[in-house]
Amino acid sequence: MDNRLVLTVLFVTLSWMSAGNYVQAAGNVTMPAANLTSATNVTTAAGNNTNAAGNNTTAAGNNTTAAGNNTTAAGNNTTAAGNNTTAAPATAPPLMPNTTVETLKKPVSRAECGSKRLCGAQPTDCDPSTSNSCFFASFKQRGNSRNFEIEISGESDGYVACTLSRDSTLGGNDTTYVCANNNGTVQFFGALLDNNQLTEIPLKVNSVKGKVNGSKIQCTFAATAPPPSATKAATKAGESFAIGISTGPFNSTDGTLGSPTSRFVSGLVDLSNTTSATNVPTAAGNNTTAAPATAPPLMTNTTVETLEKPVSRAECGSKRLCGAQPTDCDPSTSNSCFFASFKQRGNSRNFEIEISGESDGYVACTLSRDSTLGGNDTTYVCANNNGTVQFFGALLDNNQLTETTLNVNSVKGKVNGSKIQCTFAATAPPPSATKAATKAGESFAIGISTGPFNSTDGTLGSPTSRFVSGLVDLSNPNATVTNTLNANTTTASPNTTSHGITLQQSLMQAVLMTVGVLSLATL
Repeated sequence: MDNRLVLTVLFVTLSWMSAGNYVQAAGNVTMPAANLTSATNVTTAAGNNTNAAGNNTTAAGNNTTAAGNNTTAAGNNTTAAGNNTTAAPATAPPLMPNTTVETLKKPVSRAECGSKRLCGAQPTDCDPSTSNSCFFASFKQRGNSRNFEIEISGESDGYVACTLSRDSTLGGNDTTYVCANNNGTVQFFGALLDNNQLTEIPLKVNSVKGKVNGSKIQCTFAATAPPPSATKAATKAGESFAIGISTGPFNSTDGTLGSPTSRFVSGLVDLSNTTSATNVPTAAGNNTTAAPATAPPLMTNTTVETLEKPVSRAECGSKRLCGAQPTDCDPSTSNSCFFASFKQRGNSRNFEIEISGESDGYVACTLSRDSTLGGNDTTYVCANNNGTVQFFGALLDNNQLTETTLNVNSVKGKVNGSKIQCTFAATAPPPSATKAATKAGESFAIGISTGPFNSTDGTLGSPTSRFVSGLVDLSNPNATVTNTLNANTTTASPNTTSHGITLQQSLMQAVLMTVGVLSLATL
């Protein structure tokens, strides 16, 4: 082969191989260019990243939504709180019962009425801390529940009670809280009032405190208000009830509660609202009319305690009706004063009576439904039994005293020389077929008398009248009380003088006739 041919073939071969390698390289260059397409993929990835960011945004949205859910949950909590507020009265836990009575240190008063307490009273606005004729009840809600702090005060020798009714008519098994005078201390009863009868029942009551001061009974306690029933529903606005305050007799021997006498009845009121409750006029009128006829008589106890404070006329004309001979004499200072006074207990036939007089036997007070003393008229006798007072209940008839049991208690007495003084609580005599009580009040003729007492056999001698009044209303301290014996004495005086003059004239005539006869005889 020609060397030039060989070289040519070699050159062509090498040239082709170089060109192929370049094309391959170019292809390789193109491949990176294709890889640049993968840069589009990077862009796509960026898109994906953007999408991821979107996803992140979405996640953030989800977070926001989650936050919204939390907000919604908070709303649910708020709704739950609302539900709690609505449900509280219905679901408030009732108090654990404990009716052990502790001593009441601070007297019940109307200090918080209208600001912290709902109050009802008869008379309206009376203050039980100062008044002895105040029937009172107050209510203070504990938080937002059906639990209340309750106060009761009233004058009674038996019990004072507060009744709560879901409707405007008391009765029908209405919850009643009773504070009774058990020989000078308070005893608490839970009861249901139905048909004017009280039936004892355990109630959700605790923290009971009470005190008896004379005839005033006061107690405080915490109580869960009665729940709604099928026939007596609670109002949505609060705890609405008719409030009743009553008094009645209590037998401390067997623990029985007598029928109540209403002293105050309100319309439906919200116990959680401190605006004062008002005595329903019709009920108040009925109570006023019915009280003298239905007032429970006092339990009899004539044991005599020592009278520490002397009888005086300090309250005459303001709190007490007084009769005296001489008029306006003061039995606390005078040794020649025949005296009797009367102070009504609430709106009832029960009175606090005081007697004072000078006697070596007894001093007595008689009450007559007509203006003539006698005819089995009720008489209270305080006798000097060897230097101490002995009390007798008696009936005066035909100027004779016959012992009898009367509704009298809280007797106190003292003998100082010949002065006898005694005080006691008594139920005034009821009307009879022939001696009717006036509608205006408790009207009687009052008699004060003295008489002999035989301490050996305990007999009472015939009385001598010292004072006799006309018919007067014992419940009116301003009534005029005049001793009619003074008028009779004044009327009788001229007659006595007339008889003296007649006798004197007769004697003169006899002397003159004698002188005349002697003169004639001399002639």
